[in-house]
Parts: sequence; C-alpha cells; structure tokens
Amino acid sequence: MTPTPVTASIALVVVFEDRARVVRRATVELAAGTHRLVIAGVAPVLADKSLVARAPGAAVHDVRAVRAVAPWRDGHDDDRAGAAAIAAARAERDRAASTVAAAQIRAEVEAAAARATAAVLARAAGELAARAAEGVDAPTAPARLDALTAQLTRHHQAAAAAGEDAAVAAAAAERFAARLADLERGAVRETASVVIDLEVATAGAIALEVGYTVPGACWRPYHTATWRGDRLEVATDACVWQATGEDWRDVALACSTARPSLGASPPELVDDVLRVQAKGALVAAIRDQVIATTGLGGVTPAAQVPGLDDGGQARHLTAPGRATVTADGRPHRVRLTAWTTEVTVDRIAYPELSDAVIVRTRGQHAGAEPLLAGPVDLVRDGGYTGRTSLLYLAPGERFELGWGADPALRLHRSARQKRDSGMLSSWTEVRHRIAIRLSNLGGEARTVTVTERIPVSELADKVEVALRPVEAWRLEDDDGALRDRTPRSTARTVGDHGLVSWQVELPPRQRRAIAHEYVVKVHDSVGGL
Repeated sequence: MTPTPVTASIALVVVFEDRARVVRRATVELAAGTHRLVIAGVAPVLADKSLVARAPGAAVHDVRAVRAVAPWRDGHDDDRAGAAAIAAARAERDRAASTVAAAQIRAEVEAAAARATAAVLARAAGELAARAAEGVDAPTAPARLDALTAQLTRHHQAAAAAGEDAAVAAAAAERFAARLADLERGAVRETASVVIDLEVATAGAIALEVGYTVPGACWRPYHTATWRGDRLEVATDACVWQATGEDWRDVALACSTARPSLGASPPELVDDVLRVQAKGALVAAIRDQVIATTGLGGVTPAAQVPGLDDGGQARHLTAPGRATVTADGRPHRVRLTAWTTEVTVDRIAYPELSDAVIVRTRGQHAGAEPLLAGPVDLVRDGGYTGRTSLLYLAPGERFELGWGADPALRLHRSARQKRDSGMLSSWTEVRHRIAIRLSNLGGEARTVTVTERIPVSELADKVEVALRPVEAWRLEDDDGALRDRTPRSTARTVGDHGLVSWQVELPPRQRRAIAHEYVVKVHDSVGGL
C-alpha cells in the first residue's frame, strides 16, 4: 500500500493546566478502496494513547504515530545544503551581534547627551535663581528652561529605546548562536508522523480529523485593569507557553481549567486518639490573627489549590479570534474577555503596616464569565502603574484593587507604652498611646480612612482591653505638656475584631492628627504578656 501524504493543518488547540489537545483537519479526495494516509510534522512528544482519527464516510482501521531521528539540516541531507544553512546561521548571528553593538553605542551616546543637558539645565536654573535674588529680570529664562527640559526628556527616551533595542537584539543573537551550534555539531532532532489506515466505500472528498494530546504546554490567566475616571476596564488574557515541537499558527485557541488526568479518591480515615492532660499554668500570648472574610459580595472563597483556581467548576474559555503560539517556550498572551464597570475611589491607610496612603477602587464584576485568580497589571492615566493580584471572582461579585500610594499624602505613626504594676494590686496595667499624623501636600481636599487595631482578649476574666475616650489623651507629651497643636480627628468607628477607623478630612496643604489610646490590664496569674 503506497502511503499518501496529507497536509492537515492545526485547526483547534485546547490548552489545559499542564498539557494541550491538538486537532488537525484536512479534506482529502480519495477513491474507493483502502488507503494509508501520512500526516508529517506532528509533535514527537504526543501521547500515543490519546491519538484519535475520525473520517465520516470512511472506516478507520488503524491510527498510529511513527517517530524517527534525523540530522538537523533543515530537511536536507545534502552536505552543500548543510554548509549553506551553517553559513546563513552564522551571518544571522553576526548581524544580530552588530545590531547589539550599534544599539549599545547609541544608548551610551544618548545617556552622555542626557548628562550634559542635565548639567546645563542645573547651571541655568542656578543662574536664574541668582538673578532673581539680585532682582534682575530674565524674561526669556522660562522658555529656555522648558526647551532644556524637553531636550533632556528626548535624550532619556532615546536612551531607553536604544537599551530596549539592544536587549531584543541580544536575545535574538543568543537564539542564532544556539542554532548555529546545533548545525555545526550535526545535531539531530526527532520527527513524527501520523499514519492512518482507512477504507473508503464511495469515492469522494473525505473530511479527516486527527486529535492528540501533547505535554509541554500550559496556560495561566493574566488580567489588565485600566482605570479612566469612574470607569474600570478589565481584560483577561491567556498567557500560553508551549514547547511541544510544533508551532500553532492561526488556530482557534481555547483554554480550559479541566484536569482530564486528575483521579479522585475518597479521603483516608485515621484514628483520632484522645489523651488526658494535666492542667498547667495559664500562659497567654499576643499573636496576630488573620481574620478570614468572605469578600465584598459574601461569596465563599475558593480553596487554594496549586495551578488554576476555577472555583470547583471546570471552565472553558475560547479566544474570540485566531491565535499564533510558537513552540519556543516563551509566554504568548491571547485576549479572552474584556468588560467595563463603574468604580468608586477612596483612600485607605493602615499605619501599623505601612506609612503610605493607598488609593483603592471598588467595583462589581460585570463580565459573563468568572474572573480566575491571577496577576493583574494596573494601567492608569495611559501608563503602567504596577501589579497586584486577584482571587477567584464570580460574576456580579464586588472586588477592590489597590493602585499604590497617593503621592500627595504623607503619614507618620509613633507609638509608646507605659507599664504600671501596683504595689498592692494583682493587676498590671499597660497603657498604649499611638499618634498618627497626616499631611496633604496637594491642592485638592482628600478623605482618608485610617484603620488601627487593639488587642482582643480571649480571657475576659484575666485580660482586659479598654479603648480610652477620644478626649482622654490629646497628644500630650509624657510630662503632660501639649506641644503639638495639629487639629485632631476625633470621630471614630469601632468595628469587629478590634478594628478602629477614622474618616479624616484633609483640606489642601493642611495637616491632621489622630490620638489613639487603649489600656491592657493583665492579672498576675497570667504569664507571657
């Protein structure tokens, strides 16, 4: 039986957590009888047991993968062709190296020009300040300073662009050098073909479909949040890696959270042995307790499992357009979904954790599909702001994003404590005083939600925690003198789990302070505090 070569291009790829399902399709004109079709150039790493062939209108008798090891000579065994391939690879490597050198020189020249321009700008600013001190008018100085600043910006941008070009060219040079090394040492590579034996009853066009599973491929969700005014656009990309040995060019791409090879087994039952333990001394300790919440929308958080978090239900996400993912092991991003929602903006501060005032947006998931857990790139005012992450988010659930510190706000926190053990008392009192000062350096009024915490006692009869009234301490020093005249914010809210919050109104270029005091009383029979 003479094999018939068939060109079956990749039509569909479904990427799972650690593998991919590849589907090739072709239409073949066949006469009535038995035929052997050969599809060359498939991934050598395909799993044989996953190989399936379908041909409506024909009976498929056998389908198998045939592998071979051949010299890597671009498909030619001719020595002259091999020498030409080596020469071409060497020329590509040399061109890439020349591009790297030229880009590095250009970056150095622009950096030197930027340093010279910065020196001229500093000298011009100094001369302008000196003339202003002497009362000499310089009407052309602002325009000159603006021109120097624009020139400095252009030099910095050109230097950054040249550095990026050098990095890209260096990566290309490494790839060309690796390919040249493979050619020079006569490297070999494994090739594979799919052989299909089928029988056609009636001559005509046969729609052939071949599917197989390959390892060496994975995907993870990657989100981008773009904030414009009171609107937030959230786009989800599939970040796909694959090194299967075959390129996926112009294919229909789908991403799934299903785990087709994950088995299920009942939990193992073990004995829980109970033992009698003698009572000892009561020891208490201060510890940080993570307060678990169900999120803004009251949805139970998904279990933290390695890999993809799909909320316990397999998701199948299809890219709206065609995609190309080459077998280079590098990440390729393919757009899956995008949606827009309205957000509210506020500013929050947790002085015990950080001295920054964080800008936060809150919105509602307006997409049709759940938002899978993953990293989020933050884009604001047309530029990259930073990166954060989100957990699994169901449609309609509320969520929040942090956008970094507000550059116009400053925060300072100071804390001190005083311990008092009475001579005739069996209680020890520890007084904690925390002063928080905020400054608004901007020209707009801002509202900041400041949150502090107090300990929560689990031994009410042995450890007492009391939050002092707002007027009990007004930022006096230890000697009782009030030297800080900063206006105080006294309105506070005491929530669950010992969290105390203040809504601080900060006028433009003004300061505000918070005086926070609480007392911890510990009985002498309790140790560890």
